[in-house]
Amino acid sequence: MKKRLTSFFLAFAMFMTLFLPAYADTYSTDFMISSTSAQMKKGEVMQLTVYSGTSEAAQVTWSSSNPTVIQVDGTGTVRALGLGQAVITATSSSGVTATCTVEAKIPGIDVSQHRGTIDWKAVKQAGIEFAIIRTGYGNENWAKQTDTYFEANYSGAVANGIAVGAYHYSYATTPAMASQEADMVLSILKGRKLDYPVVFDVEDKVHYPLNADQMGQIVNAFCSKIQQAGYKTAVYSFVNFYNARLTNPLVTQYDTWIAHWGVSKPNFNRPYTMWQYAAQTVPGVPGLCDMNYSYFDYAGTASQQPVRPTDPSVFISNAPATYTFGDTKDYFYKVATADSAVPNVSSSDPNVAQVKYSHQSSDGYVFRVTHKGAGQATITTTSAVTGASTAFTVVGNALPKIQYFTDAGSSVSLQKGQTYSLKVMPTTLATNVKFLIGNSNVVKGGPATTTEGGWYYPITGLASGTTPIYAQVGDRAPVLVATVTVA
Repeated sequence: MKKRLTSFFLAFAMFMTLFLPAYADTYSTDFMISSTSAQMKKGEVMQLTVYSGTSEAAQVTWSSSNPTVIQVDGTGTVRALGLGQAVITATSSSGVTATCTVEAKIPGIDVSQHRGTIDWKAVKQAGIEFAIIRTGYGNENWAKQTDTYFEANYSGAVANGIAVGAYHYSYATTPAMASQEADMVLSILKGRKLDYPVVFDVEDKVHYPLNADQMGQIVNAFCSKIQQAGYKTAVYSFVNFYNARLTNPLVTQYDTWIAHWGVSKPNFNRPYTMWQYAAQTVPGVPGLCDMNYSYFDYAGTASQQPVRPTDPSVFISNAPATYTFGDTKDYFYKVATADSAVPNVSSSDPNVAQVKYSHQSSDGYVFRVTHKGAGQATITTTSAVTGASTAFTVVGNALPKIQYFTDAGSSVSLQKGQTYSLKVMPTTLATNVKFLIGNSNVVKGGPATTTEGGWYYPITGLASGTTPIYAQVGDRAPVLVATVTVA
């Protein structure tokens, strides 16, 4: 029995040695590529090399999975012909393979006033090719909610040859609010040329309770108005919200800018043209800066700037047939015309709404309608050149008087260093409420949180003294909530 087993193992060992040379030839460490992944810009060239042990491998065949975007020749020279991804495969004469995943994309950043003063020359020298710049947020008070650094950031980026787009942080929970946010954006842009889209940024907690159909209506209200003004548009959000709420065809018809940090690829199974992948330091930008890749050459397409009509008979308003005021005080509309003179405007009832010229755009003129009271008024715009006219109706609402009550009464006492969560209950609930402190040296306020019938507003005593606390709805006059005394 022992002899039979010994003979069997010897025969098996001899049999296995027949396969050892073939196994050694396919062992990956004997056929290694110089890089397994690479990032390139469009037009760049790089060299890949395959090694067999410590020597450069001979008789290697090269191929690309997407040669229209990433091309490779017989020597391993890789060229980025366009934007996209490809797998470069090197194959030995015996069939062993090694691969390198190559992506060709455009590096960019997005910025707002929170980054402070930016050295755009240094940004350009760091290799950044595009910047998406915030116009502002919401639409309740255009003057206060316009990004204070938009003008400087736009001018600085353009002056240094960086392609520019814009984004607006939304608080819209209805299509009407989204449309008003679009009006605000267009009033800030003033017909400026953009290379990249105007992006609708929907990521705030006010959007969480809304379903996909509601978000579709909101996104479409904003983006369609931006497109009508002659700009490209896109939608931005983080990957989880996109997958859960931004699935309606009214959203997916627009380009996608997806945010997903700390991954090699977004967990997103739909097409996207831009990816925000991290926050990093960038020369010229104070603090950490949002980093992006663009997979579409927006700057290489037609410029985005509304064009003035050449036909003198064109006199078109972008206002709806009827506009109803909510908490917003002002509404802006535009008339596209070839006229060289500012059209005349009038209101049939100035007690309901007043109208005046705001500014000139690249394709016409923009006008401001100011809400004054309850009722209806007809806003008429008439050409000073041809006499052509266009009109629409505005509906004003009687603004209800709001009173505020607190769980501590109209007078609140605090000690220095003490924090109290003040429950504020209004007679009429509103969504766009902010709290103001008369003397911030005496009391500091924190972020308000909603509760049934009102809000909790945390206040902290800082120094001895007395200060009023106000609540303000939109751009209406602030209303006294309580007086706080710090001992």
